[in-house]
Amino acid sequence: MESTLQIMPVQRTSRNFGEYAEEAVIIEEPIIKQKRPLFIEANTIEASLEHLRNDCIIPVFAKDNEATLSHVAFIEAVQDATNTFFSGEQIESPDIRVSHVIKGRIPEAIHKPANQLLESDKTIYYERCAFVIEVPTIYETVHGNRLTLTIGGVRAYNHTNLYSKKGSERFKVFIGFTCKVCTNLCVSTDGYLSCLEVTNTRGFISSGIGNVPQIRCSQTHTLDAVFRQYQYDRASVLPTTWKNETLSVITARLSERYT
Repeated sequence: MESTLQIMPVQRTSRNFGEYAEEAVIIEEPIIKQKRPLFIEANTIEASLEHLRNDCIIPVFAKDNEATLSHVAFIEAVQDATNTFFSGEQIESPDIRVSHVIKGRIPEAIHKPANQLLESDKTIYYERCAFVIEVPTIYETVHGNRLTLTIGGVRAYNHTNLYSKKGSERFKVFIGFTCKVCTNLCVSTDGYLSCLEVTNTRGFISSGIGNVPQIRCSQTHTLDAVFRQYQYDRASVLPTTWKNETLSVITARLSERYT
């Protein structure tokens, strides 16, 4: 039995897949800026100026009920001094970390059980606070790594005698390209570190320390003196408009600016 091959005509059909197609959407992942490890974090938590300003109380000196200098006042004083001294540079917002929260309650909630306390019944403040402010437009490159100028500070209420009358409070301020700080008042920097003892925010910035040799011998400085000393020690940390000047011109300008 013979089989025959039968060829049938094929009808060519065209399909329009365009009606099912959708426009492509390009999804770009946001670039997350990695922060430099400037803190020894340990048991600290990140905080904002708004949280410290709006949600936290401040302790007082017990014998005269005078207020202590708040963390916010300290941070803003350093921030203002940085903006003034390094005017024209890009200055970032402060990164803040706090630790050792001290809890309390308002008088109306004295007799409430702890599990029935509302958020409005609670008070808090942080015993210790550290912060850093970066200036990206002033930097050094070391082994291919870009290190920006960093200014920061740290303070702890447990280093102030709050059971006496109002007196000087201690604050540490530092500036450098390679810095590390923790709320235990430990600071590591390749630049300059100083301990300030002040009773009000004006004490952070008020001048009158004198010339550089006197600054070196003094145990307490102002923010202005700290910045001055670091500029004398590191001629690279200068306003952008001074970058092309000779060392003699820079020294003359600094002398005119701070005498």
